[in-house]
Amino acid sequence: MEIRDKSPQDPVASLYLVDGYMRWALLAAEEVVGKQGLHVLLREQGLERFIDNYPPELLKISGSITLGDYAQLCAGLLTFFGRAGKSMVIRAGRLTSKYAIEKQGAIYNAAAKTAAKLLPPAMQVKLVLDSMANGYNKLYAENGQELHFRVEDRGEKWGFVSVECPLCAGKAADLPMCWGRNGTLQESALWLTGKEFAVEEVECRAMGAPACVWEISKTPKE
Repeated sequence: MEIRDKSPQDPVASLYLVDGYMRWALLAAEEVVGKQGLHVLLREQGLERFIDNYPPELLKISGSITLGDYAQLCAGLLTFFGRAGKSMVIRAGRLTSKYAIEKQGAIYNAAAKTAAKLLPPAMQVKLVLDSMANGYNKLYAENGQELHFRVEDRGEKWGFVSVECPLCAGKAADLPMCWGRNGTLQESALWLTGKEFAVEEVECRAMGAPACVWEISKTPKE
C-alpha cells in the first residue's frame, strides 16, 4: 500500500481535531505497538510532540491538533506493520472505540442501549450509527467547526459517510486506508447489540472520492 501527502495540500488536513480523540487514538496505538514502538512511530511521522505528552481527555478543540496530525498517526500505524497493518489498525480502532464508549456519554448513551434491545438488529445498528454521526456533528459544531457525518440506507447495508474524514485527511493512497473507522464501527455495534457486523470501506477520500463511506451489514455475522 502506498500512502503519500496530497498535492496540492488538502484543506481538510488543516481542520482541528477534538483533543480527546487524539488522546484515545494514542492510547490505543500504545496498546497495539507498545510504548517504545509508539515512540519510534511518532518520530518517524513527525509527531514527536506527543511522545509522553498525550492531549487532555477533553471533548474540546484546543486548536493544537489537526485532522492532518490524526491522519499522520493512522498512516504511521499502517506502514509500521507492513502486511499486518490493516488488521492492527482495525484493532486500534476497536480500542479507540472502547475508550470513547467509556468516556463519551453524550454519544454512547447507556439508556439507549437498554431501549435498543427491543429493536430488530438492523435498527439497532442504525441507532448506534445515527448516535455516532449526530454526536460528532453536534460536538464539532459546539466547538465552532463543522464536520459532516451522516447515515444512508443502502438496501441490505447501512452507509456511514464522513465528508471530512480525519483518518485520511491530507493523504493520497492507492487503496482505502481508513481501517481504524472499521474497528470503531464494529466495536460500537458490538457494544449496543452484543453481535458482530461486517464493515467495509467502499469509498475513500485518499483515493479521490468526495467522502469516505463504510457499509455496515444490517444482519449480524453467523
